[in-house]
Amino acid sequence: MPQSKIILAFIVIMGFVAGYFYYFDIVGGPEAPLPLPTTTGDNLDSFPNITLDFSILDNDVYRSLQLFGESPVSPNVTGKKNIFAPF
Repeated sequence: MPQSKIILAFIVIMGFVAGYFYYFDIVGGPEAPLPLPTTTGDNLDSFPNITLDFSILDNDVYRSLQLFGESPVSPNVTGKKNIFAPF
């Protein structure tokens, strides 16, 4: 019986030691370097030059689309009354 208590204490102590190393990152390797900021990516300088093409809205296929169902959708009562019932 005392041997099992010793093993349990050893496991608990090793858990605390491993948690300490994990929490404080004592044995962690070097951190990855952060990428340098680049100015070649997208920026807001080209924002005023944006043009939008709304010609898709004048298409006959778009105009032939129909709305099915309710709009806006009115929610109904969903789910089971008794969540512990088998069916």
